[in-house]
Amino acid sequence: MPTPDRSSLPPSQTARERVAARRAARQQGRPSMRDRLSGLPKWRMPPGILGVLGIFVLFLIIATYRFTEQTLEPVEQIDPRFQSSAAAQDRAAGIPVATPAPPFESLEDPVNILLIGVDKRAEPEEGIRSDTLILVRLHPGEKWASMLSIPRDSVVNIPNLGEAKINTAYSYGYTNAASIYGEGTKPDAAGGALVAETVEQFLGVRVDYTAQVDFQGFVQLVDALGGITIDVSKPLLDAEFPTDEGYGVERIYIPAGLQVMNGRTALVYARSRHSSNDFERSKRQQQVLRAAFNQVQSRGMLENMTALPEWGDVIAQNIRTTLPIRNLGVINGLATFAGGLDADRITQTSINPDEVAMRGEYGSDIYWDPADVKALVSRWQQGPQAAPSAAQVQVLNGAAADGVAGHVTEILRAEGFAMTDANNAPQIYEQTTVIDYTDRPDARQQIGEILGIDRSNIQLASNVDAPPQTNGVDIVVIIGTDYQE
Repeated sequence: MPTPDRSSLPPSQTARERVAARRAARQQGRPSMRDRLSGLPKWRMPPGILGVLGIFVLFLIIATYRFTEQTLEPVEQIDPRFQSSAAAQDRAAGIPVATPAPPFESLEDPVNILLIGVDKRAEPEEGIRSDTLILVRLHPGEKWASMLSIPRDSVVNIPNLGEAKINTAYSYGYTNAASIYGEGTKPDAAGGALVAETVEQFLGVRVDYTAQVDFQGFVQLVDALGGITIDVSKPLLDAEFPTDEGYGVERIYIPAGLQVMNGRTALVYARSRHSSNDFERSKRQQQVLRAAFNQVQSRGMLENMTALPEWGDVIAQNIRTTLPIRNLGVINGLATFAGGLDADRITQTSINPDEVAMRGEYGSDIYWDPADVKALVSRWQQGPQAAPSAAQVQVLNGAAADGVAGHVTEILRAEGFAMTDANNAPQIYEQTTVIDYTDRPDARQQIGEILGIDRSNIQLASNVDAPPQTNGVDIVVIIGTDYQE
C-alpha cells in the first residue's frame, strides 16, 4: 500500500503539521534580508568583480544551454502530422494540410498542448495504451492556463480506424506508424500524432503540440521534486488497483487530509478508478498536475537549476514532446510564463455527465452530446473569464409558446453555458425572469445581457416567489409572454 514517505518526519505530527514543517525547514537558519544587510559595510563593487560575475553568468548560461541541448535531444520529436510522407502527398495534391504552430517564444496568442499519459508495460505482448488525456490551453498574453480532461471511455471517430474508444487512438497509431505516417516514423510519435488528430476532430479545436509521459517517468519526476502536496478531500479505497507488473491487483488506501505524496502514491491517487469513477479520476489528475506546478514554483529558480542533472535522465527516458524545447527561446518562454502564472489563473474542467449530456452508455462505452461538448470547449477556450458560465442553467416556458424554451436554451448553450433540458413553467408569466438559486451574480447578469432582460427581473431565489429548485440547477430562466426574439 503506497503511503507518503514519512521517514524523516516525527510520527506524532499530523499531515498538516508535516506540510507546515516542510515549508518551515526551507526557511530555517535563514536570517531576514534586513538582518543580513544591516551589519554589512556600505561599499562599491569593483569593476573587476563585475566583470568576473558577468563571465560567470555567461558561463552558467552556456553550460545550461549545452546541458539542455544534450538532455533534450531525444525528448523533442518531429510531429508526423506535418512532416510525414502522407502529408507531403496531400500537399502535392493540393489537399489542405495542417501547419505547425509559430515558435512559442513569439506567442501572445493561445497555444493548445495535449498531455498524454502513457501506460507502457514491461512485456511487449501486454500492449501500450493512453490512460490520461488532458488538453491544456496556455495564453501567454493574458497569463492564464485552462485544462480539459477527456475520459478514456469516450467513443469517437479515430482517423484510419473508425469509431472506437478514444484511448484506442494511441495504441493504433503506435502499432501502425509506418502505414499511417510513412516509413521511419517512430511509434510513440505516431501514437501521439493520431491522438492529436482524433482530439481535433472530436473537440473541433487545433492541437498545436503534444507531450507524453509514461507512468514510471511520472513517478520519478514527482520523487525528483521531493514529492507534491495534495489535500485529499475524502479517503480513497481501491481494492483492485493493478500492480506494477500488470498481472494482479492490490488494495490501496489513501486517507483524507493534507499530505505530501511521493511519486508512487501520487500515481495511484491519479489513476485509481475503482474508488469512484472515471470522472472523479479526471479531477484528481488535474489536482496532481496543479500540485506539481506549485511545487516547481515554490522551489525557486536556483534550486530547480541545481536539480537539472537529476531530472535530465528521467526526462530523456520518459518524456516525448513536439514542442521545440531545444530552442533556448522556447525554454525561456515557458519558464517566464510559468513563473508569472498565478494559481487562480488556472481553470480546470472535464467532459462529465454534470456538464455534457450522454447520448448513450453501453457497457463502458460513452457517447457524448456534440452540442454540449461544443459548449464546454467554448468555456475552456475562454479561460478564467468564462467562469460565470460554469453555472448549470435551465429554461422554463412560461409563455405557452411552442418551442420558445428550447430555442433560448440553444442561444445560451452557444454562449458557453452548461444547459439542462428545457421544460414548462408551473404557470404563465407575463415577464421574462432570471432566478438565481446559488448566488452566481456574474452568470445571472451575463444571461440578462444576452437575452435583453430588465435588471429588475434578475433576482436571487430568496427575494422572489420562485418555483422549486431542480436538482443540480443553479439558475432558471423563465420565458414570459413579453419575450421577443
